[in-house]
Amino acid sequence: MEFRAHFCYPESAAFSRYVELYIETAQQRGVDSNIGPRLPGLLIKAGFEKIQINVVQVAGMSDESKLLAPLTMENIRDSVQAEGLASCAEVDRLVHELYEFTRDPDTLISGPRIVQTWGYRPGVPSLK
Repeated sequence: MEFRAHFCYPESAAFSRYVELYIETAQQRGVDSNIGPRLPGLLIKAGFEKIQINVVQVAGMSDESKLLAPLTMENIRDSVQAEGLASCAEVDRLVHELYEFTRDPDTLISGPRIVQTWGYRPGVPSLK
């Protein structure tokens, strides 16, 4: 995943803050929410060959994919607050603004970029 690649149009301060809080909370908890672009190199270092990559990113203007941001913000609320990154009032405001943003039929919201990476390890039989 590459969470920083999450985007919206038009720009939204609430959306930018949500992405920032997600990344900071993950980092505080020892998680790299932007590891996707590094995955091919990690596989090479682990001895894999013939590395292949696929990038997927969902975006929408009218379907459920637009709800990913406000629903995620609601679900990381406790973690964000436990890490001291935002107050309860700020999280409530962000959730409200994100839901309002999703209701506008002219807005575009993506999910984070998903980086799929795979390869072959010499000497290990394939599952064919």
